[in-house]
Amino acid sequence: MMEPDNDAGDAMKLMILPVAAALLLCCAAPAAGQDTVAVGLPAPTFFLPALDGSRFFLSDHVGPQGGTVVVLDFWATWCRPCKRELPLLDALVRKYPRESVLLVLVNVGEKRDTVLADPDAARSGWPVLLDQFSAISAKYGVDGLPSLFIIGRDGVLRYAAAGYDEKAGLRAAAAALDAAVKGKPLRKTSKGTKPGRKADAGK
Repeated sequence: MMEPDNDAGDAMKLMILPVAAALLLCCAAPAAGQDTVAVGLPAPTFFLPALDGSRFFLSDHVGPQGGTVVVLDFWATWCRPCKRELPLLDALVRKYPRESVLLVLVNVGEKRDTVLADPDAARSGWPVLLDQFSAISAKYGVDGLPSLFIIGRDGVLRYAAAGYDEKAGLRAAAAALDAAVKGKPLRKTSKGTKPGRKADAGK
């Protein structure tokens, strides 16, 4: 009867351990790299094709390369609350100089031709982005339309809310936008405010 080769067994173990460790790291990497979307944390960066054929990079407008407050409005042509919110949002943003605040309309889940045929998108005068496969809306945790995000000049998310309140309108968003434009600090909280909850407008 042959004796087991202990040296061969030990060598096999040494080969298996690094492979197993590498597999664990590969599996864990996507979870660790996922964006956390919360008020007080940096907003996820992205780029999308625009309705006019150009490309929109968020990093061109906020952070070191930008210096503009960006209002992201996730919407769709079939969404009636979105239609009611848009003119109010437009009027709110136009209170500030164009170089200070930029309204960006992110259409979710629709083809370019559908958005082109929408009269509100055509005459908005603001960048209209095409998130046809809902990748960016998923990145921002959007689970209802309209969804509104306000990103400060430094790239930090200052406001996140889902839905449109007919009574309150954009009151909370207006306060958050004004605080962002004036550079007021966010109030300190134990945890960042997640999308779908009213964001902190600052002191």
